[in-house]
Amino acid sequence: MLASLNLPAEAGEHLAARAALLDGTYREVAARMPANSQIVFDDGRLHFAALEPEPEPASLRQPRGGGGDAAPVDLPEALLEVFSWTGADQAFTSVTGGEARLKDLHVTIAALLVAHSCNVGYTPVIGAADALKYGRLSHVDQTYLRPATWRAANAKLIHCQASIPLAQVWGSSTPSCCSTRGTWMPR
Repeated sequence: MLASLNLPAEAGEHLAARAALLDGTYREVAARMPANSQIVFDDGRLHFAALEPEPEPASLRQPRGGGGDAAPVDLPEALLEVFSWTGADQAFTSVTGGEARLKDLHVTIAALLVAHSCNVGYTPVIGAADALKYGRLSHVDQTYLRPATWRAANAKLIHCQASIPLAQVWGSSTPSCCSTRGTWMPR
């Protein structure tokens, strides 16, 4: 292990080199402090002046101001589109194990995924449609969204991602948000 890390067998030699580097760095920083107008010592305490913000580039101001070419993304619609490509919504099955599917279940699941991922609760996703009523949201949340179905949906998404040529160029089909168990769940 030491050889693969290019470390000496004796820790003292390595620690002495690290201590010398740290001491040199401290001395270099301390030598520059008197000329730095952003640093002030007051009653033996070190204070840093507040930094002024960088001006915001025009490229950021235009989309925010509206009227730009970029259309706002409707997150539930984007999820429904991903569901149509991947079938990931089919992984959310009832805890009872029954095959009966609720009408427009994919709409309810998309709304719940938005509610959970944005941490906003049900209120912003409640709507007039039956699939978006409070009772339906609560029922589906309690009986369809659980660790096993999150894992199954993630597996479908990862499988579909792996078939995308650009994702293949980037490398592993394991998303960076995955834990060591290979799943990501917002609960």
